[in-house]
Amino acid sequence: MKRIFIGSFIDSKGLKKHYTEIKKDFSGVLTGSWVKPENFHITYKFLGNVEEDKIEDIKNNLSECINKEIETQIIVKGLGVFPNLDQPKVLYFKVEENPVLTEINKYVENQMVSLGFKREIKRFLPHITVVRIKEVKQQSFLEKIKKYEDKVFFKQKTITVNIIESMLNPKGAVYKKV
Repeated sequence: MKRIFIGSFIDSKGLKKHYTEIKKDFSGVLTGSWVKPENFHITYKFLGNVEEDKIEDIKNNLSECINKEIETQIIVKGLGVFPNLDQPKVLYFKVEENPVLTEINKYVENQMVSLGFKREIKRFLPHITVVRIKEVKQQSFLEKIKKYEDKVFFKQKTITVNIIESMLNPKGAVYKKV
C-alpha cells in the first residue's frame, strides 16, 4: 500500500524567500507544523492508501496529462486559511483561479471516479499549504493575513501533473513522484 495523491509540484526556489519571510512574520502569532518548501504542491485529488498494483491503472487512466509539462500561468497571490478565519487549521498560499488547473482537476476527478474512487464534493480550490496550525493569537493572525492579501508571491509558466506518494514520518511528510 502507498499513500497517494495526484498533484503538481511548485518551483520551491521561487517561493522560498517569501516562505522564510512569512515564517518569521508569523512566529509568535501561530504554532504548527510548517511544510518544507520542497513539498510545495497543488493537489487535484487525494486518493489515500492505494494497493501498488492499482497504481498502474491510475497511470494508464491519467495518461493524457501525467508527467507532461502543461503551459499555463500559475499566479500565487495572498494567503488563505481552511476551514475559516475564526478557526484556522491550515494556512496556505492562494493560487489564483485558473481554467487550466480547473480542467486538470475535472479530468483527474472523472478518471479516478471511473476507477472506483469516491467523487470529491468540495469545490476545487487550488492552493499551496504552508503550515498546519495548532494555535493562533487571533487578532494578530488576522492582521498578518490582511497584510499579505494583495501580495503576488510568485508566477510559474508551466505545471506537470504527477502521481505523488506521501510518506509520513515524525519530522513531517516526504513527497516523491511515483
